[in-house]
Amino acid sequence: MFGEKGARRALRRYLNKGLGGEARLLARWAEESGLAGASVLEVGGGVGQIQAELVRRGAAQGTIVEVVDAYEPVARELAAAAGISDRTSFLLADLTDAPEAAPRADVVVLRRVVCCSPRGVELLASAAALTRRVLVASYPRGSWWVRAAVRIENAGFALLGREFRVYAHDPAELEAAARGAGLHRLHRHTGPVWESVAFAPT
Repeated sequence: MFGEKGARRALRRYLNKGLGGEARLLARWAEESGLAGASVLEVGGGVGQIQAELVRRGAAQGTIVEVVDAYEPVARELAAAAGISDRTSFLLADLTDAPEAAPRADVVVLRRVVCCSPRGVELLASAAALTRRVLVASYPRGSWWVRAAVRIENAGFALLGREFRVYAHDPAELEAAARGAGLHRLHRHTGPVWESVAFAPT
């Protein structure tokens, strides 16, 4: 599911077209908080497209936190292609088990990652606790058709013998986790599948 082939597709897509989907919106919200001298932490960032874009736009440095080590060499290729190799790093860690493994950052990004873990609410809470200025995130919206699609997708994974599952966490629980870490919601946008949000310290 999350190997080098997919990482290279993400690399090519970013280099050819830039940010896609709701990633553009998350980057814009992050930029609104001010990027000059800012640190960026992209949790579950894969090859790190959003942190790379924010560093290119003026952030001082970026860090990708991942649980999949196959992304690291491709992330380094992206950083080199973007001209930010000296201002980005890759950290292998699971913040649900070791929230202290990552540094605090001005901007924290969680794009389409809490849905990859049964502990997605805990993951967002850990990321929120690391946020100094703004947390931007996207996750499946709470509609019945999204939950139905998740069930169908997981049934397909089971038929293929894959262990991976998708989780449609209740957006209200995710927002409560952010509030529990002292953040309040700044922005919210709901698309057909994905809900995008920005939180900032109260």
